[in-house]
Amino acid sequence: IDYILLNVSNKCYMGIIMKDVWKKFEQTELTHSSIHHLLAINSLLKEHGYSRSVDIAHHLNISRSSVSITVTKLRDKGFVKEDKNRFLNLSKKGEELVNSVLSKRRIVEQFFREVLDLSSQEAEVEACKVEHLLSEPTGKKLIGFMGYFLSGQPDVVKFRKGLEAFNYVCTSTKECEVCELDCFFKHNGR
Repeated sequence: IDYILLNVSNKCYMGIIMKDVWKKFEQTELTHSSIHHLLAINSLLKEHGYSRSVDIAHHLNISRSSVSITVTKLRDKGFVKEDKNRFLNLSKKGEELVNSVLSKRRIVEQFFREVLDLSSQEAEVEACKVEHLLSEPTGKKLIGFMGYFLSGQPDVVKFRKGLEAFNYVCTSTKECEVCELDCFFKHNGR
């Protein structure tokens, strides 16, 4: 059987959909680590005007052999160019990906700070975990939401005040539309 049908609170989820999403993701997308290699190259180029594998290793605090393996994969996928002196540059494709990831990081950080009221440091750490997983359409919707949320319109101001005052309490998974199967709060100290 290629899929599992789950019935949760009268909502049906087909396991095959998520299975296909992850298969597609694994075939086309880069790993979190690979993204950080590209971000390191970008940062080093801006800071020093050049980037070498040894510089990336120092920047990420990892071994040069690990960098070599990842850079080879990135080069083979067309994200990185390497010249005869082994200096690394981002290809157009690599630059576009880095810019996309950085844009999503900024908007996710802003969401975490402004909407969820996380500290700047917490927001940065959490955004780093998800920045490369968001699709372009999702990133654009999040930008639209943040534009609205920060607009200062009277209905938004009222919503923000209500959000700040609201204290969610989960009484049981039978009554909770958020938790459904297992209470998130009991595992997270609330």
